[in-house]
Amino acid sequence: MNKTKFFFRLSVLLIAVLVLGSCSKDKEYTRVIPSNASLVISFDIQSIIKKSGLMDNKESIMKNLTASLNNEKLAKMVQNPSDAGLSLENKAYFFVTSKEEPAVLFKVSDEDKLEDAFGLMQNEGICDAIERNGDFSTVILRGYGICAFDESTLLVIETTNARSLPVKEQVEKMMHTTEGVSIASNKGFQKMIEKKSDIGLYGSFASLPQLTSMSMSLGLPEDADMRQMMVLAQINFENGKVTMEGEYYTENESLKAYIKKQSDMGGKINHTFLKRIPASSLAYLSTNVKGDKLYEMLMSGAEFKNMVRDSRLTPGFDLKKSVNSLKGDVAIAVTNVSANGTPSLLAYAEVSDPSAAGIVYAFKKDFDEVGLTVATSGKNEYVVKSAMLPSPIRFGVRGNYFYLTNDDNLYKNIGKDVANSLANAKYENIKSDAKGYFVLDMDNVMKLPMVSNAFGRFGSQGNMVQSILAGFSYAEAYNKDDQKSVVNIYFKNKNENVLKQLITGLKKVLG
Repeated sequence: MNKTKFFFRLSVLLIAVLVLGSCSKDKEYTRVIPSNASLVISFDIQSIIKKSGLMDNKESIMKNLTASLNNEKLAKMVQNPSDAGLSLENKAYFFVTSKEEPAVLFKVSDEDKLEDAFGLMQNEGICDAIERNGDFSTVILRGYGICAFDESTLLVIETTNARSLPVKEQVEKMMHTTEGVSIASNKGFQKMIEKKSDIGLYGSFASLPQLTSMSMSLGLPEDADMRQMMVLAQINFENGKVTMEGEYYTENESLKAYIKKQSDMGGKINHTFLKRIPASSLAYLSTNVKGDKLYEMLMSGAEFKNMVRDSRLTPGFDLKKSVNSLKGDVAIAVTNVSANGTPSLLAYAEVSDPSAAGIVYAFKKDFDEVGLTVATSGKNEYVVKSAMLPSPIRFGVRGNYFYLTNDDNLYKNIGKDVANSLANAKYENIKSDAKGYFVLDMDNVMKLPMVSNAFGRFGSQGNMVQSILAGFSYAEAYNKDDQKSVVNIYFKNKNENVLKQLITGLKKVLG
């Protein structure tokens, strides 16, 4: 049996089992997930299947699956999936092992029935015979990996070395792990599984040390260990929208203080610039900044101090004064994209001192080296020109606000309210009291000529994909509090679950 056929048969079988599986409420199967797993994703299969509409045509689906399996006994198992021995009432989990191998975990409701299922799969050439290993059993999936199971757990690990001793030792260690030393005892993981979600996500920085050197770690105190930081998220599919709530979680007191200090860098958005941003904008980002707190935060970290020390700032430039002058709202918008792919940018920031314009001008030497000419165009106003730029970048300070744009038409109206602005936009949470807000308008993006032309190059398939994307309205993200953020993706059809809409669209594309 070739690999393509194997994957198809295995996929068909798993789909059938999951669609019509049996039930159990025991949760101990999560004990096999290692305590150092960097990523764990949970799936509420029962909820996902219901919302996707897959059960709407159950008889037709089962008929097609049975025909595809081409095995009478296997077909009977599909038609009576309670014989498969897996549970739908419990969540399935995807995670990455300590050896960076993808793994999937299911709850077993009946071990004997699961063994019968593997027996049928063996006859079909999908797997080898069951091998007993004391209190658990293993099965080699040909060309894919290895399964291990007992009375409560089915573990599937993708590996090309399923028959090797290291893999067998790894499987044995995982199957013998107890809850007290597995991820099941992790408070962040416990919090994730307690939340109601179609898809849950647990991410730990413990296995991702490279993240500590990213920009998010600027200002991180030396005694704060980013490896003790976790990210938790819940995704739910609703009628007309997808919602995702995410948060940072840690038991480390230094990290808790760090998160609190970050939140102190800004206040709630005042929506100062909404009337100056066109409603036809493609994307919009707004936040509120307290410059003095921002500077204090940045300078508390060695990484930023070193960057300032090694930089070649324009003589006379006062970094502290310029950063401290940021006091209030900051707004950035992409208002358009030209036919050649150049975005039109418009940015505003509330400032208390004209020196804020110097934040950009301070890097004049670096600009000069890459062929960008920075020159003054007025009092506290500057322009960046280059043969590489389709249009000049203009920035400066007028009154109590900083501005920046690369669009001549936008520049002519700097500081002026526009007729049809974001103040009257349809976005549900744009005027919320969040500290940060972002929106991407898919309606406006899909109206761009370059987008239609791009899809048109792919013929009928491109047109079908375009029709799916046309069902999206907009996506927005904002923070609920210091640690929690929300992302909502809105669809135009508000009366049908978005998962069902996506499945219907994919069926059209895939034929």
